[in-house]
Amino acid sequence: MPAMVAVGNMGGIEGQSRVILPTMKAVLKRVIPLRLRPAFRRFWNRTRYAGFARYCPVCSSHLLRFVPHGVPEEAEAVCPVCRCKAPHRLACLYFKSNPQLFRPGGLMLHIAPEPELGRRLREWAESNGMAYRCGCITATGDRYFDIQSLPFATGSIDLIYCCHVLNCMQEDRAGMRELLRVLRAQGTALLQVPAFHTGKTTLETYSLEDRLRTFYDEGIYRCYTDADYVHRLSAAGFCVRHFRAEGFAPAEIRRYSLKREVLHICTKPCLSA
Repeated sequence: MPAMVAVGNMGGIEGQSRVILPTMKAVLKRVIPLRLRPAFRRFWNRTRYAGFARYCPVCSSHLLRFVPHGVPEEAEAVCPVCRCKAPHRLACLYFKSNPQLFRPGGLMLHIAPEPELGRRLREWAESNGMAYRCGCITATGDRYFDIQSLPFATGSIDLIYCCHVLNCMQEDRAGMRELLRVLRAQGTALLQVPAFHTGKTTLETYSLEDRLRTFYDEGIYRCYTDADYVHRLSAAGFCVRHFRAEGFAPAEIRRYSLKREVLHICTKPCLSA
């Protein structure tokens, strides 16, 4: 009986959940094999957050809501099923509406692949007869890739997707030039970064202490203004256009929880005419 009183004092069903869920998780960890846990976690969260107010285009989940994430915490930020964020959802919607990007016989390069979106992009590319390669400096994906020195011939990549990587590089301009080098003349590079700083120019950090104090993350070097990011891409040799979340109807922005995201679509100058 004392245990029941304690639960009741924690606020009814919500309080009971805070007590019961950790216990259930401990039990499930003991009975579910390690290799099956990711699939079970997806099933559990898809069931737990099931609803029709929100929809994740990356994993096709109908949800009651997205979950908070970040420091400071941002509401409705992450899909509880596949863990994708607003930039990934916006990019997924763009890829879905532009299937011509997946060219038969072409090559797609995905830098620092996100697990669920990476699986989706590989599926779309390969189903259209396009090769898919992914990797990053931490060797996540198929292999190790250094964005400043990519192991691809000049003009050999048809499609590049790179999300929130350039803002985590000390020498972002060198990464931009290397991406331009490997991009085919008729290719497309989708280069996403946080480009919503409202100051006069990009907010830069120059030390670990700076990064932790400003972004609460040792790996983030800057938050761009849109104008400065476009200027840097243009200086590297790209032609740039925007695909903005604000282009969707307000109801769609809420449904996908797209926030204020923007996708920078980059091509070589030959397509600018």
